[in-house]
Amino acid sequence: MLFVAKMLLILQIAIIMGAVGAAIAFFGLIAIATLFGASNMEGGLAMGAVGFAPIGALVGAIIGLWLAWRLTKIMNAGAVLVGGYGLAVLVLASIGAWFAYEELTDGDPYLVENEPVMHIEWRLPEKVRPDRVDRTFRFTMRSSYMDWTLSTKWDEPRVRVADGVSILRMRAWIRWRVGGRIFQLWRAPHHDDRITVEPELPRDPGHQDEYGPWQTVPDHSGYAFRTRIVRNDRR
Repeated sequence: MLFVAKMLLILQIAIIMGAVGAAIAFFGLIAIATLFGASNMEGGLAMGAVGFAPIGALVGAIIGLWLAWRLTKIMNAGAVLVGGYGLAVLVLASIGAWFAYEELTDGDPYLVENEPVMHIEWRLPEKVRPDRVDRTFRFTMRSSYMDWTLSTKWDEPRVRVADGVSILRMRAWIRWRVGGRIFQLWRAPHHDDRITVEPELPRDPGHQDEYGPWQTVPDHSGYAFRTRIVRNDRR
C-alpha cells in the first residue's frame, strides 16, 4: 500500500504541475504579446498561445516529477499514505462534483430535433406592406439558461392582415426545460430599441392545438402577441 500511495502521489503532483505549466505558458504568452502590442484580432493571441500550452505542460510535469520524488524522500510513511490516497480521493471527488454540476445545471435539454416549437403571432398597431416585412423587422428569443440565443425563423405566411392591422408570424425552438424565456422584436436599423416580452411559458410546455389568448405589450400601445406550442410527441 505504501508503494501504491507513493506512486499515486508522484503521478498526481506531476499532473497538477503539468496543468499549471500549461496555464502559465498559455496566459503568460498572451500577457507578453499584449505587453509588446501584438494584435488580438479574432482571438489570434489565444490561438497562437494554444500551441505553447503542451510545451508548458511537459515542462511542468517534469518539474512536478522531480519535486514529487524529492518530497517522498523526506516524508514519513504516514504522510505518504495520507498524501497519496487523500489527494486521490480529493481529485476523484472534484471530478465527480464537476460532472454532477454539469448534469444539474445543463438546463435539462431536449433531444436534438425534438425540441418544442413556439409559434408567435405579433400584432402591430398599423398595416405594413408584406414585401417590406423582411427588411423592416428583426426578432430573437433568448433562454435564461446561460443566456443562450435560441433558433428563430419566420413562420409562413410571414404576415397576415386582421381587423385592418398586420400580424407578424414567427417561430422559435425551445431547447431547455427552464423558465424565464424572453422574445424580442425591433425595427431595423434600430437594434438597440427592442420590444422585450416574456411569453411566460412553463419549464416544459405542453402541446397546443390552438393559439393562446392575446397578451398586450406593456408600454407599447397597440402591440400584442400570442403563442402556440407544437411538440412532435404531442404531449
